[in-house]
Amino acid sequence: MKKPIVLARMKDLNEPKPVRGQLQNLVLKRMRAGLMVGAFVPGQVMSLRKLAASLGTSPMPVREALKQLVAANALEELPSGSVRVPRLSEARLSELFHVREVIEGMAVKAACTKATPALVKHLEEINKQLISAISKRDILGCLASNLKFHFTLYSAAESATLMPLIESLWLQCGPTLYFSLLSPAMPWDASAHAEILAGLRARKAAAVQRALARDIRTTARNILSGGANVPINGLSGRSLTDMDAYF
Repeated sequence: MKKPIVLARMKDLNEPKPVRGQLQNLVLKRMRAGLMVGAFVPGQVMSLRKLAASLGTSPMPVREALKQLVAANALEELPSGSVRVPRLSEARLSELFHVREVIEGMAVKAACTKATPALVKHLEEINKQLISAISKRDILGCLASNLKFHFTLYSAAESATLMPLIESLWLQCGPTLYFSLLSPAMPWDASAHAEILAGLRARKAAAVQRALARDIRTTARNILSGGANVPINGLSGRSLTDMDAYF
């Protein structure tokens, strides 16, 4: 597995030092992307000190980001005041994946009508990265490429209504995606992505929607069959790199 990725420290970025509001937005953006990509796992307690150190910032913007993520139901506050990634019940996960299928299905239908050869080519390159990560059993690489593939596709819908809904759904179910790759055989082969690409080339929205539904259902089945609340170390001991590369 390739070198773990860590949150980019603010002072290490080749960009002007952000003012307070910009810094807050940047911290929130990277933590949101970390949840969506599956680099934080269910049950993981969010350490204010470690997150601030990884980002090279003070605890204040991290604390505010945690508050916003709790308000968005992406994180939960414990009676002790600590914040952690929720452990979702099977019923809650099933509902989330069902809603994903509906909302994301609407997005790919719209994207299909606007798909250009350039978009298809870009998605093909992302999918090649995903297939390469699968062959290397690079779990975090798989999760990152998968996130990039889906959100590049959904962004093509150019919907100001659907995208916030999709992001909210991924904030809630993203941390469980790690579990879909825990099988020794790593059953995820990205074949549904190939079907999505074929549908986009042919401009057949129904085919793209069917392939997306199969992709989501396969992921849900792998997660639910493995038990999404099993405590693991996994990626929970790692920080995240500059998530701008993935989101």
